[in-house]
Amino acid sequence: MEHRDASLSVEERVAALRGVSTTPLVSVLLATRDGERYLGEALASLEAQTYPALEIIAVDDGSTDSSPELLRRFAERRKDTRVLRTEGIGLAGALHRAAGAANGLLFARHDDDDRSHPERIERQVRFLHVHPEISVLGTAATRLDAAGQAVGAYTVPLTPRAIASAARRGTPFVHGSVMIRRAAYEASGGYRAAFRAAQDVDLWLRMPPDAGFANLEDALYEWRAHPGGVFAWGRDHQLFYGAVARAFAEERRARGGDSLAMLEGADTAEQFLERYARRDRVQRHWGESLLREGRVEEARRLLRLSMRAPRTLPASAWWWGLSWPVGLLPRARRARAAAAARGAGDTR
Repeated sequence: MEHRDASLSVEERVAALRGVSTTPLVSVLLATRDGERYLGEALASLEAQTYPALEIIAVDDGSTDSSPELLRRFAERRKDTRVLRTEGIGLAGALHRAAGAANGLLFARHDDDDRSHPERIERQVRFLHVHPEISVLGTAATRLDAAGQAVGAYTVPLTPRAIASAARRGTPFVHGSVMIRRAAYEASGGYRAAFRAAQDVDLWLRMPPDAGFANLEDALYEWRAHPGGVFAWGRDHQLFYGAVARAFAEERRARGGDSLAMLEGADTAEQFLERYARRDRVQRHWGESLLREGRVEEARRLLRLSMRAPRTLPASAWWWGLSWPVGLLPRARRARAAAAARGAGDTR
């Protein structure tokens, strides 16, 4: 696989500016809600992209801060930018709306608190041009702290086997870094608003069977970890909806469809699980995900529930047994310390 593509040639740039299809239009899909703190940096990194055939579809999902004004000023300066307004429908719904308004043959994701290397989109387009079998292409990333300083590498799986393994237990991509072929996105049905988190996991699991996945090894994306980020405040939702996505994938293989309407009609996770006939599968996947993060007691509770169903008993029992050695690992100690810190904060 290529990982270090050269810059676009002068001829390719001229072709793009003339609308020649050899340099396809890329639509950047960005959604924000009260993201004023880092939104300016995200937009600046898009403005610095070297790829010429670019449009930016930005969705303000009911912001009450200065995000709408930041987007308005950016769109005035960049005529290839369109700003849409939604009323708090959530990230998945906002991204679905952005994709519906996009004109590009390729969709590039970007989060409102992250940054992209100037050559990120150009490098991804060139890779996809050489590899027509790949439908979703991510990149490795650099982890940033709240101040925007690099604090480490965010590695991604690179080989087909490693990517397939990562996809079975979660996601093989840094979501904000991915570029998706429009045809594959539309064939999958796109983002589904009922997934209030883990909408990317649900999307990857619905991709056509021949949709290849790949990652570039170079860190062309900068992913920011901060208290206001979804990974911090919404991690429980991510794990739950990720488990639902995997249970739905199994349901589609067994029945040809899934219970999306039931998920859409549920106000809470508990309400959905009460109604869902395959709740044991959600509990099994949810427990496994918690165990991988060292949250042993929470994992055991869910795995015990899933062991009540004969069809999930063997797999759930295996993971429940594995929870004992996992409980001795550093990740479990960190999880217990974090839970204790949250508990101490709740009693103040």
